[in-house]
Amino acid sequence: MKRLNYRRAIFLSIILISLGVVFNTVIKANTSAIGTVFIAVGGLFFIIGMANKKKEDHKEKTKE
Repeated sequence: MKRLNYRRAIFLSIILISLGVVFNTVIKANTSAIGTVFIAVGGLFFIIGMANKKKEDHKEKTKE
């Protein structure tokens, strides 16, 4: 299985975090838990994306 591209992971994290903020602020009726979960999952994808970026940068530096 192909690994998740770090750019896709970071983009997905931005989308999920922004949806979480929207759910927490605008739609405040019964969806506050859903917004918090979206923010947490977005943070997880951000961490995954940054770790993959660091690995790719390290590979490029070792090739040179």
